Amino acid sequence: MEKFKRVSVYLWVIVLVLVDQVAKLGVTNNMKDKSITIIKGILSFTYCENKGVAFSLGNGYVPLFIVVNLIIIVGLTVYYEKNKSEFKGVISKIFFTMVIAGGVSNLIDRIVRGFVIDFIDVGELFNFAIFNVADVFIVVGIIGLAFTFVGQGIKLKKN
Repeated sequence: MEKFKRVSVYLWVIVLVLVDQVAKLGVTNNMKDKSITIIKGILSFTYCENKGVAFSLGNGYVPLFIVVNLIIIVGLTVYYEKNKSEFKGVISKIFFTMVIAGGVSNLIDRIVRGFVIDFIDVGELFNFAIFNVADVFIVVGIIGLAFTFVGQGIKLKKN
């Protein structure tokens, strides 16, 4: 049963990566030179090529970001495999899956395209950078894991 649970986490990573990649493909194929307003003043889809990291910081360091991204994904996965007992319940596994899937999907963009495709634009409402579904997975996953671990009283071990 434990083997099935572990495999299912990675199957969900694949599903979430596909969701993000399909969304990015749709935006690339249909919106490269235009923006579509979904909710006026609140939400638009706007194609954007991000050659940096969050908020386009570090523009031009794609090889470095690829290496850092790989180190983080591998490190988190090794931590998960060594400390599965700390990921109690489905919720913590969902949050872990979201973080890994978001990281893998953005990594795919960096390797294949040399940039990450961003398209979710809430700039008018929040004056915020354009982002993508993978970014949402990463942020929600990290916040969720933090709250889950704090709620469970888990202290992260240094391995």
